[in-house]
Amino acid sequence: MQNNITQLLATMSIEQKVGQLFVMAFAGQDLDYANYLVCKRHIGGFYLTDDNAVSPQQAKELAISLQYQAGLRTCDAPLLLAVDQEGAWGILTKYLDLGPGNLALGHADDTQLTRDIYRMLAEQIGNLGYNCILGPCADVNANPDNPIIGQRSFGEFPDLVSRHVSAAVEGLHQGGLLACAKHFPGHGDTSEDSHQTLPVVDKPLQKLMEQDLLPFKAAVDSQVDLVMTGHIRFPHLDNKLPATLSSAVLTDLLKQQLGFGGIIITDSMNMWAMRRQYDPIEAAIMALQAGAHLIMLSEEHYENQHTDYKAIQQATLDGVIAAVQRGRLSEELLDARLSDVLTMRYQKLQKTPVKAVTNDSVALSLQAARQAISVLKGDERQPSFNQSTYFIALADPVHQQKLINSRGIGPNDPRAASTELLNALHDKQNMLEVVSFEKLQAFLTNPDTRFGDRPILAIWEDYPLPGENFDPEQKHRLEVLLKYYPDNLTLLCLGPDYPLRAFPNIKNCICTYSSRWVSAHALAEYLLTKNKLF
Repeated sequence: MQNNITQLLATMSIEQKVGQLFVMAFAGQDLDYANYLVCKRHIGGFYLTDDNAVSPQQAKELAISLQYQAGLRTCDAPLLLAVDQEGAWGILTKYLDLGPGNLALGHADDTQLTRDIYRMLAEQIGNLGYNCILGPCADVNANPDNPIIGQRSFGEFPDLVSRHVSAAVEGLHQGGLLACAKHFPGHGDTSEDSHQTLPVVDKPLQKLMEQDLLPFKAAVDSQVDLVMTGHIRFPHLDNKLPATLSSAVLTDLLKQQLGFGGIIITDSMNMWAMRRQYDPIEAAIMALQAGAHLIMLSEEHYENQHTDYKAIQQATLDGVIAAVQRGRLSEELLDARLSDVLTMRYQKLQKTPVKAVTNDSVALSLQAARQAISVLKGDERQPSFNQSTYFIALADPVHQQKLINSRGIGPNDPRAASTELLNALHDKQNMLEVVSFEKLQAFLTNPDTRFGDRPILAIWEDYPLPGENFDPEQKHRLEVLLKYYPDNLTLLCLGPDYPLRAFPNIKNCICTYSSRWVSAHALAEYLLTKNKLF
């Protein structure tokens, strides 16, 4: 294999070599431009979302078409077709089962269940013709104020996260897909979102080795195929450059100290953490010099709407080509990176998709969601209501439109958790009085005891959104409700348990650790059976 790749590299132009080190995105269903990127710009792969294919059939046709074009090139290695199918984020959520997401899996703490869920994800994505899942998320979510990781992480304890990262990688491999641990060396202990700014984690290496880096070492030991960089600055590792551009982080730490011999792919270089700090061409060159193999330019939703993303892509490719031609970026380095990339693609992307063995993916997802549900405050049998109950969703429904954004990343699910919970309680609708958001607003304007005559179910929901928060005003609404109704309110957390940190005096709280629809249904089942709520 290596001799063949060496001979192939000798026949390739600089333009062809540079293109093969880029993973691109394209807007909508612009197949002409996608084919241009493959045939004329020689790119090595695509980051694909719901923006590119809105049904399984479209996805299959897209994958076949793109791989056909790639097979016609002199370098006919299969394209890397990568998706963010990681549980909390996903594609084609109307057609595929994602389970409850990593945080719920971590809370259930059943590694076989995590392995099964990730095998299910791989089987479903592989059936579309895509071949790489950009997961699992190996971040230790140590900071509850983290605006972007949250449910994408398995939790806040390094050993637990490590166990489930290993299980997830194993599950993806059992399902026949490449796995990618992210965001190295850890995005979990930040209070800022790298889609918006450049976060800083001020931890010494020893502390990182004991915490943030443990899951990445577990991923490496589990033979993870790729590691994605995080656009985060770690001043104790490199006092100038973010991880994506730092040889101290990518080469010295990841390759040499942790022993990773696979492919390093950057997070999207269009995220503001990069674009507001560095010129796109300069950043791509620096990332390759630092140790990265693949430069990803996935057009984030806020990026594509305001700039000519095609021009940025072309300029970045041309700029890296010019850097090689001028001798700033050596062709020897280019060949070394590309040799690793082509070895992976020729060896691992030509396999026949694994035949699905997950007979009932919905049942598996529900099983995982059930195991994650926890009573955090109050007796497991309390409250036991036998009267009409107020159902109050704390979030402004206008924010539900954020769940599916224009670039196809994020939760990507129109089924809001609070709505799904209400729908799943349909057999008991006569016992529920749904308080509209307008009525809730009226109460907040003039608080009184109008809801004090019966039990209250207060629904808190949260979603991991790229570059924005869901509805931070839920905290204020819950604060007012708790002030007036501390005894008859039960908080149902459709997402993390973070509200308990702000409101430790809540008397009754049940948490799903997930905002997926499957967890809303599992919670409804719990309320109607085990908890005897009605």
